[in-house]
Amino acid sequence: MHEKMDGIQSSSGIPGRWFVDEMADGSEGYPVLFIHGIHASSDTWIRENDLQEFTRKYGHQAVFIDLHPDEDMWKNGQLLEGNLHEIYDHFKRKVVVVGHSKGGIDIQTALVHYGAGPYVERVITLSSPHHGSELADLAYSKWAGWLTNALKSKNNAVFSLQTGYMKSFRSETDELELAKATPIYTFGGTGWGGVNSELFWGGLYLSRFGQSDGAVLVTSSRLPYGKEVRVQDWSHTTIKEGGEIFPYLKDLLTEEVQEVSYAAVSELAKEGETSVLHRGGAFMGVGVEKFSVEEEVEKISVDWISDQQGTIYELTSPDGQVYKQFMMTEDATGFFPGAYHHSMIISKPLLGQWEMRAHNSQSEKYMLTILFQKGVSKEWNQLAEDGESLMGSWNVHDKPVKKTYTIYHIPTKSGNKNQTTLITTENLSSLPLAEFEEGVHNITIDIEGETQEGNEFQRTIIQTVYVDGKGNVY
Repeated sequence: MHEKMDGIQSSSGIPGRWFVDEMADGSEGYPVLFIHGIHASSDTWIRENDLQEFTRKYGHQAVFIDLHPDEDMWKNGQLLEGNLHEIYDHFKRKVVVVGHSKGGIDIQTALVHYGAGPYVERVITLSSPHHGSELADLAYSKWAGWLTNALKSKNNAVFSLQTGYMKSFRSETDELELAKATPIYTFGGTGWGGVNSELFWGGLYLSRFGQSDGAVLVTSSRLPYGKEVRVQDWSHTTIKEGGEIFPYLKDLLTEEVQEVSYAAVSELAKEGETSVLHRGGAFMGVGVEKFSVEEEVEKISVDWISDQQGTIYELTSPDGQVYKQFMMTEDATGFFPGAYHHSMIISKPLLGQWEMRAHNSQSEKYMLTILFQKGVSKEWNQLAEDGESLMGSWNVHDKPVKKTYTIYHIPTKSGNKNQTTLITTENLSSLPLAEFEEGVHNITIDIEGETQEGNEFQRTIIQTVYVDGKGNVY
């Protein structure tokens, strides 16, 4: 569905509606179609963005489209194929497509699985989670449920970006000839701003897995057959802004792209180890959560993310000191839309039991995340092992460690997505995951134990596993 618009008007976000920047007349270069990401619309390119100044200045006709902000790549990819056909007919030539975040996955789905290749010259992805995001895993995990249900943010879009689901998507996409038929150029970001930035908490959380832009890891923004153009300190928001990205985009919009020199990013050396504890729930009046800090913890980051703004929070240390100066930011990762972060970082935290209290006269749904940093690292952004390898570090203690597995199995094929919950203390390897019907297993592992010195600790590990219809486990 095409509508004529001047470039300044805002879109109404109707899925399948596309429009051309009519003020860029007589353009010589390729038309450029811009595709938004999760929980967004074409407004992301037009309002609070100087992008159109640059497309006009360099003689390109910008085209904007609205897709479903909350649907998976299959629904958007199919819709996009029809739109690309219309856009091709309108211009009588192929377009260059720029996809931000999940928009990059939607366009690849249209090309590879729905046959949109004849309408597209090349694809540029800006921090697209080609391998999923650990924040999507978190959104569907045990401790986030109260919050994500209250925010109504559990949807097909977030579901499809779980890392296990994306492993399956990659396996059924990357092997196909069509995956390599249209050139793909990728960009990634490593910036997430200061403590008051809307992406700081996302970056802090993801720093356990590698460098990120506050929502998507650099490693996830890459494709083995794509050309990585540049990785620099963009955040997930700034990577799509005209003044930031267009100097690098303009050379990719010409008839022939000059050979792009591969922009290597130096991976940070692992200096310490960061691990995490999640808790969550709902309360009215006073909400209380307790957690322990053991020896060798250099720093803790406390983040109470909730559906409320006006709550009063207090963090009490083992010696009775009360901290009240929480930094509040709205979530901008795309995975917890409408949520508020109330966070604080404490260096050299005291050993023993800490208590977090929330006072609210209304009903509040929340998830509490504590990040523990050990080791000699001066920065938060160091790499740590994730998954099973991290579990190994809890087994060095002679004392037994209690692990509780909470597994949500969500079938992908059945229309109503009935979730099955399994809670067990058995070892994960003994579970016959392949016997379930096709779907995602979102696994939360709650760990509790004592260190050699007798101090208590608690941690959480989240993993997702995808099982396909043939019983293959990803």
